[in-house]
Amino acid sequence: MKPILIAGGGIGGIATALCLRARGVPFELFEQAAAFREVGAGIQLSANVMRILMKLGLGGPLARIAVMPKGLEVRSWQSGERILWTPLGYEAERHFGAPYYHAHRAEVLELLVGALGSANIHLGCKVASVAHDAQGASLTLEDGSTHAGEAVVAADGIHSLVRDQLFGKGAPRFSGNVAWRGTMPAEAVAGLKLDFLSSNWWGPERSLVHYYISGGRTHNWIGVGRSQAPSRESWSATGNVDDALAEYAGWHPQVLGVIRATTKLFRMALYDREPLPTWHAGRVVLLGDAAHAMLPYHAQGAAQSIEDAYVLAGCIADAPGEPVAAIERYERIRKERAEWVQRFSREAEELFNMSDPARVARRDSRLHENQQKYPSGFPEGQQKIYGYDADAALAGVPA
Repeated sequence: MKPILIAGGGIGGIATALCLRARGVPFELFEQAAAFREVGAGIQLSANVMRILMKLGLGGPLARIAVMPKGLEVRSWQSGERILWTPLGYEAERHFGAPYYHAHRAEVLELLVGALGSANIHLGCKVASVAHDAQGASLTLEDGSTHAGEAVVAADGIHSLVRDQLFGKGAPRFSGNVAWRGTMPAEAVAGLKLDFLSSNWWGPERSLVHYYISGGRTHNWIGVGRSQAPSRESWSATGNVDDALAEYAGWHPQVLGVIRATTKLFRMALYDREPLPTWHAGRVVLLGDAAHAMLPYHAQGAAQSIEDAYVLAGCIADAPGEPVAAIERYERIRKERAEWVQRFSREAEELFNMSDPARVARRDSRLHENQQKYPSGFPEGQQKIYGYDADAALAGVPA
């Protein structure tokens, strides 16, 4: 079998390579950067993605670098009153069959890269174009070299060159929001007496979540909301603590304390993508942000990429010599799911960032009532996200 060619070496591309290798499918991965790298910020690894990572043998290593939060707490921006509580920790592990972790994104990438090794990895190789016909697929690099394979998987992000080539150049959709991401040593927030939680704060026009990562050695926060100040679409775009404090003026002292303690701060504009009619053309297929870039409200961007990777690898392994049929099956399994999560993430902006006091009161009352309906403590949306089983999806078991 000719190799599967993977364009892009982010979390989605590396996960695709790991999943293919686990099923005995050859691959070649091409990454334009000279080294694998991620911006140092937090990542949430919910049960749906941990189930996959555990199957890849990464459960133990992840447990050593991550934090298992006790629960997810939503509090009002100014008063600190609790709006919603969801158990995580061992309760989530018992309920969903896999843990929920907070981790440092760069450390997760390092772990994935270490598990993958260097074989069949090509760094400093930017893809210029792709091609396919009945006999195979290929990608051509900027240096003019061409590499042939069975199929091409485009895991090249929200600005996917392959997506543009297949479906026409289209701009990502600006959400109107910016995101702040900050980290600090745990000692810097020791005086705030923060528990091991996913601490969420909802307020007018913006929200904020903070939690421990790196085995508890680092604290991390992300704030998302409307802003009049200009911002770039780059996680390497730095921000200013005084500006962040100004945007969160009047918020609870704990929120302001976390922001004030920040030692490394980034600020970027947030974009997602409109859904496509299809994710593939013949032997070329999109994966992760290239197919369904989403807003970060439910912390599912990386998780959905890894779900894609696992399902795609399974479909390819189940249909040797029939890549188009495998790709079509992958799209049937994954498209509705990923695009639902994408919509759910857009809808969360309205839920999290309400400003009108009467609407906020109705929202909070509804959430309190709904929580009583779920003895497990997990609302319907969380059940649908965290309970996803990629093996069951491959077997055709209804979600």
